[in-house]
Amino acid sequence: MLIWVYDEIGCAGAILDEFCLRSLAGKTVGWVFGLSVFSLKGEHIGWFEDGIVYDIGNRALGFVPGAEALALALPALAPVPAMPVFSKRPHVPGLRARAARPRANGWSAHGLDAYLAHGAARTAYIPRMAGPGACEQSACLNDGAMLR
Repeated sequence: MLIWVYDEIGCAGAILDEFCLRSLAGKTVGWVFGLSVFSLKGEHIGWFEDGIVYDIGNRALGFVPGAEALALALPALAPVPAMPVFSKRPHVPGLRARAARPRANGWSAHGLDAYLAHGAARTAYIPRMAGPGACEQSACLNDGAMLR
């Protein structure tokens, strides 16, 4: 089952394809197993609980439609982009132990798409403003390279 994952302003930022997280270009960028989110390399980079994707600091990165657990107000959802052609799913690497989970603390300072494309590496983040054309201000190119 395919589920769109939306960011803090309601733009599609990723696709959940069973246990595989995909970019908007259809490339595999991470994994979800149990409550944990892992990078493509198997590093624990966050959590997925009650329809909310959290970063390693337990701050919300994104959500799936119908998520109700987030204490923050959820934005209106932008129209979904065209479904991309999916790349072949790579082999799941050995998964590393997860970190202790800190207390939840609002929205993440990372953009959903950039965070998933680059793991928990420190990525520069320029917040996008809601409004016309906001969803085209993606933090990543289709191949996962940073725009910022």
